[in-house]
Amino acid sequence: MAMLNYLSIVLPAFLLIPLVRGQNTTINLWPEPKTYTAGNTPVCIADDFKINIPGDNVPQDLWDAVGRASSRIWNTKHEYLSVNWGAEFFNDFSNPCEHYLHSLDLVFSSENRNSIRSVVKQQPVERMALEQYNLTIPLNGSATVIATNALGLYRGLTSFEGLWFYLAPPGQGGNTMRKRWSGGEALYAPWAPYEIQDAPSFPWRSVLLDTSRHFYPLQDLRKMLDTMAMVKMSTFQWHITDSQSFPLELSDYPELANKGAYSPARHYSEQDVKDLIAYAAERGIEAYLEIDSPGHTASIGESHPEYIACFDYPGWATNNLANEPPPGQLRFADPSVSNWFKGVLANAVSLVEGNFFSTGGDEINQNCMLNDSLTMEKLNAFNWTLDQALNNFTAISQEAIHAVNKTVVVWEEMVDAFGNITAIHPDTVVLVWIDSSHNREVANRGFRFVHASSDYFYLDCGQGEWIGENGGGNSWCDPFKTWAHMYSFDPFGNLTEAQESQVLGGQASLWSEQTSSANIEVVMWPRTAAVAELFWSGPGSNGSYPRQSVEAIPRMNDLQARMVDRGVNAEPIQPTWCAIRPGACNFDS
Repeated sequence: MAMLNYLSIVLPAFLLIPLVRGQNTTINLWPEPKTYTAGNTPVCIADDFKINIPGDNVPQDLWDAVGRASSRIWNTKHEYLSVNWGAEFFNDFSNPCEHYLHSLDLVFSSENRNSIRSVVKQQPVERMALEQYNLTIPLNGSATVIATNALGLYRGLTSFEGLWFYLAPPGQGGNTMRKRWSGGEALYAPWAPYEIQDAPSFPWRSVLLDTSRHFYPLQDLRKMLDTMAMVKMSTFQWHITDSQSFPLELSDYPELANKGAYSPARHYSEQDVKDLIAYAAERGIEAYLEIDSPGHTASIGESHPEYIACFDYPGWATNNLANEPPPGQLRFADPSVSNWFKGVLANAVSLVEGNFFSTGGDEINQNCMLNDSLTMEKLNAFNWTLDQALNNFTAISQEAIHAVNKTVVVWEEMVDAFGNITAIHPDTVVLVWIDSSHNREVANRGFRFVHASSDYFYLDCGQGEWIGENGGGNSWCDPFKTWAHMYSFDPFGNLTEAQESQVLGGQASLWSEQTSSANIEVVMWPRTAAVAELFWSGPGSNGSYPRQSVEAIPRMNDLQARMVDRGVNAEPIQPTWCAIRPGACNFDS
């Protein structure tokens, strides 16, 4: 197969016809496009195939995306999942292809030539509108992606890449029937011509990864971002610190990582963070940091024990000092601690180029604070309740975020569990995590929110108990959350029609008590893709929620195999026997 030759041509203007969703349900893309039609004829990639971007001032990160996509297209060995492994689409295997695609043109429909990275910096709702694209693949000649900007073209390029299959040479691959024919390999899309009009339903399609309980090398994080981009996810919440370790190097506070990280080799430098955030943005993903506070901060005690209540106390469970070891949280009733932590946040938020920064706010242990003598002294001195002290801490510390025009992201307790925390700005984004039914309370308080509920979207549920205990036990959020369970979620459930606009999207969260580099991909993929489709594609084929996972099984099987082809250790969702016989393993089959 020939290498790609990047040339530019000027295309004539054309009109895209209106499409009706699901006229042909054989399209294999994940997430499913909003509207599309497909034909019944295979088209092959020609040896002289190239990807063009007509015009001047093309952003470099779009060209870089073209290079990556081109390499993956030429190198894929992903076969069509059927008992004949795609052979059914061809009659003459000595010359299987009758129709060839010679080029793909990425066409700007406006004067906007900003980079993908710069477009990602737009506010979520504005950015969502910029993700729209149209893709046309004819039986011969040139395919076209058209969008107003580089991010939209990138989303369309991602869809184009996901349509192609590899036809193995005779006697190779999964198909044995083809041994009867001679001929070469081919790259083909089975159902040309294609017409796709696509845009996301929600702007916030997110993954959270905890890098405190286990440290992840940067190559693991980059690979995760590549896989997120494959399914058009838009947001990465980097839960970079927690009670167990503080791996984030901060130039103004070097002691935090020097004493709080697991080892000198398990640090993220400021440049590491900036580079990874840029890497994400070039792939259409806004990455932002979370420094959870005032709870989940025991690791700060390794360098500043004077700032941490309950630090190194015995009996974290028997004395009810923390949800998990080690206990310890900021002495938030002390204004000097609040002001010191404001400086920590100011240093950390300077590393973020996008719109958001999370200060956490979950699982604050009141028993720890009420049994801390220094905290009680401050409460008595100021005549404060714990909630009033927390309000003061929030007002001081979050000034660091608002001072640089970032929006704060918090966990739901900050708006529905600690009384009236008036310091929470009305533009704050709230992560609903304890239970999906809590969305109504957050919505009633007027906040925009993200569905991150543990009863649907926690990837660590079902791994079993990790606390040392004879005989073991279950994880706190059993059972295991299958992709089909995630897929069944209704983003507008429990809400009034007027509150639906407060839903920004959804998030799959991977807490790393029992996950590390050794198993991150198996735990995360392809399950997390259910979140990607749920919040990209919107309602199901009947125009309502919940989406029907049975309809999606063939595409999910295809996605899993496609991920494996790209080197991702995505776990299978069914036996191969089922995957190559779509529908044969359904209950009603």
